[in-house]
Amino acid sequence: MSGQTPVSWKTGKDLADEIRATVVQQGTLAFWHLGQASFIVKSPKETVAFDPYLQPSSKTEHRTFEPPLHPSMLDCLDVVFCSHDHLDHLDPFAVKGIAEASPGSVFVVPESAVPQATGLVGDPKRVVTAQVDATIKVGSISVHTVPAAHGTGRDPVAECVWEADSIVGWRFVGFVVDIGGTRVYHAGDTSIYPGMVERLQTLGIDVALLPINGRDWFRERMGTIGNMDEREAAYLANAIGAKVLVPMHYDMFEGNPGSPGRLADLCAKHFPTQTIVIPGRCRRWVHHP
Repeated sequence: MSGQTPVSWKTGKDLADEIRATVVQQGTLAFWHLGQASFIVKSPKETVAFDPYLQPSSKTEHRTFEPPLHPSMLDCLDVVFCSHDHLDHLDPFAVKGIAEASPGSVFVVPESAVPQATGLVGDPKRVVTAQVDATIKVGSISVHTVPAAHGTGRDPVAECVWEADSIVGWRFVGFVVDIGGTRVYHAGDTSIYPGMVERLQTLGIDVALLPINGRDWFRERMGTIGNMDEREAAYLANAIGAKVLVPMHYDMFEGNPGSPGRLADLCAKHFPTQTIVIPGRCRRWVHHP
């Protein structure tokens, strides 16, 4: 990317070309972690995005690294999942740009985010409401949506909400997606809530993408709403029988980090059979069941 310090991972056209050109073998999936909770996932038939956050740094949202590519470069997406309406998960800049670059794409969002997504995409037929505790088909992809428990930002400590709002409906969700013969759980932003394990442990999850940044009183006093931490992610992955655990939501903001190393140490000590993958930034990782 012009004007920026050279980086050791692919960016811009190089990254977009790699995503587009990658040929995925039957029974495997290719992943690219773009930072925070943003992933591109490609099967032999489809290419999807989870929570693409491509907004450049601003005075209020200073990223530890700039977006690896511009949304206009993502012209190969079939489905975009946005787990809730926070900027780093439903990014207006990314959604609008991807909608224009990939005119055949559809956007799956919780019901409270439908009006915002529709306004950005410009066509209500391209916005799909995630049906919580139900399975829907989006093209050839099966999507089972589960609640997520995230904060409302109320002072002094964020109140975790994992039920539908009586006015706007479901606001925070996670997605369990069957793609290319693999079941991927993208948790969005969430803490552990009553019934979460029971909901997930019957779903046969292959790859669990879980946040690890944690939450605490001091960060939430400053408006940073947290999630489960490394220990909770390790125990959750084990409890639901996830075959592979991939940490996320730890690398984007200096004041809201997590530690993949601590996660690995916890699993090595308590769950030594748990497979953990920590993808290199924007580097292709291929999942082989």
